Amino acid sequence: MANPLDPVMEWYRTALDSMRVTQRTLNKGLAGAVTNRHVFFKQPLTDCTARLQAATEELERLVVLALTAIFERTLRDYLVQMPLIALPHGDPHGDAVRDEIIKDIEFWNISTRITEVFPGVDPAVRGQVKQIIDYRNWVAHGQTLAKPAPTNVVPVKAHQVLTAFLVQAYVI
Repeated sequence: MANPLDPVMEWYRTALDSMRVTQRTLNKGLAGAVTNRHVFFKQPLTDCTARLQAATEELERLVVLALTAIFERTLRDYLVQMPLIALPHGDPHGDAVRDEIIKDIEFWNISTRITEVFPGVDPAVRGQVKQIIDYRNWVAHGQTLAKPAPTNVVPVKAHQVLTAFLVQAYVI
């Protein structure tokens, strides 16, 4: 199975490159490059730079959120296959038990339950994954000012750690 996290990193790099090209275009002040259809039209360069920086920071947060969501879905889908294999269709009792196990997996907490059912994964990697999940939760719930980010997670590092977990868990 290919790494399901890779497409996120591809669109992230594309978006980041687009922002760099935009900044370069604004810095050079190319006539006609920015028209009235663009948010930067007739805006001071300092304002444009600040907006691009803020957008880059938000993009990085959202990339970590997307990577973590795909990571979680990948693990849940993998775990759901186990009862399907172990309890084949046909026996009413087995079918009922299997269906309940599958429903239950959807409610398992990612940090305290799902990551822990992979004993072959290095505990340090599991700990890093939990930090990424905490960061994802902070991003997903509005980055409250009353509660600072648990740790700063950058997309490249999140991709590396989450991929390491998936590889060590034999999911990919």
